[in-house]
Amino acid sequence: MKNLKNMKTTVMCGVVLMVSSFFCGCSNRVGTAISYYHATRSQIQLGMDKDNVLMILEPTQEGLSLRQTRGPEQYTQDGVHVEIHFFRSHANYDKILTDDEFTPYVFHDGKLQAIGWTAIGGPKTQAQPIPEQHITIIR
Repeated sequence: MKNLKNMKTTVMCGVVLMVSSFFCGCSNRVGTAISYYHATRSQIQLGMDKDNVLMILEPTQEGLSLRQTRGPEQYTQDGVHVEIHFFRSHANYDKILTDDEFTPYVFHDGKLQAIGWTAIGGPKTQAQPIPEQHITIIR
């Protein structure tokens, strides 16, 4: 009976370690991508060609899964082809992926016109503060 209990405890510890390492691995990839992005972003200037900007910034995001990124958007406005590419630049670690974790790069007809949310009206979603949890001990 005691061996069975020890085995269950060992298996549970193993499961907890696997889950923990999975989440740590995810947050490490996000942290690495964010650091790489911040180290690289100074190479970008308004007016650059889209291909040059993407060649510099896309490698900063390579370690991220699809769930940790945001795909590009595009539309035509007044005859101008607008493309917006989003790069992971922040992490809130609240397990909710929100716009404020990305920096948008706005291209008009293939030329970089704006960097940041101001040009496109601000982020639609933002991280919410996690409320403090109070534990009441009843004796």
